[in-house]
Amino acid sequence: MYQKKGYPEKEDFVVCTVKNILPSSVVVDLDEYEKKEGMIHVSEISRKWVRSIKSYMKVGTKVVCKVMEVKPAENFISLSVRRVGAAQHRNKLSEWTNEKRANDILEVFAKQASLTSKAAYDKAGNKILDKYGLMYPVFLNIAREGEKVLLDIDVEKPIAKQLTELIQKRITLPKAEISGILTLQSAASNGIEIIRQAVTTASQIASKHNVGVELKYLGAPKYKFKLIASDFKAAEEALKEISIQLSKLLETNEGTAELKRED
Repeated sequence: MYQKKGYPEKEDFVVCTVKNILPSSVVVDLDEYEKKEGMIHVSEISRKWVRSIKSYMKVGTKVVCKVMEVKPAENFISLSVRRVGAAQHRNKLSEWTNEKRANDILEVFAKQASLTSKAAYDKAGNKILDKYGLMYPVFLNIAREGEKVLLDIDVEKPIAKQLTELIQKRITLPKAEISGILTLQSAASNGIEIIRQAVTTASQIASKHNVGVELKYLGAPKYKFKLIASDFKAAEEALKEISIQLSKLLETNEGTAELKRED
């Protein structure tokens, strides 16, 4: 897997593998950096008093650490585990897992294109990393928008086309869903027709935003609704317009429209 050269910055979060356990510290390899080790002092392992480091750490275990101090001249990196919050730990591991996934896709691409891993990085991977710092978020963007993303950073067109095809096969875009209850009421003489028009309008608005919509009749005057999009921004925009337009339609026809989201 690709490894960064140089040193991390102070206060960065890094993924490490426990290499050696000493009486008052732990030596770890920094997985994201080329040939870099760090040290976790016993006081930075836990907020509680650590009687035995081995009860907290085992050789080979992966840990997320916060960088406390970096001294390149001494090849010294001081790390902390106890200063890493639960959300920071979760987010960093998720980022690390996704980058491994992106690396695996690039390795498959290298084999398919009869390239070495280094050549695949030189032709595409390093260009992504130099521009954006991470590969997986860019791969997600490629899955959505196609080879243009790679062409914009000067990846050769044949490489961009082949890599894009592989990424779009390997990555299923995440779905954003918003669901809830839609209540439609009208006292107008043609109220049933107005309700039908409102349902059609909701579907048309969702389609305009490239958002899928599911409506299930629960019994007058309620419908179960679900909006399905590639991201929450699109789903939110569709929901907002549906709410505005249905309210206008029903209010001018002696009725009301209410959308209540589920948590």
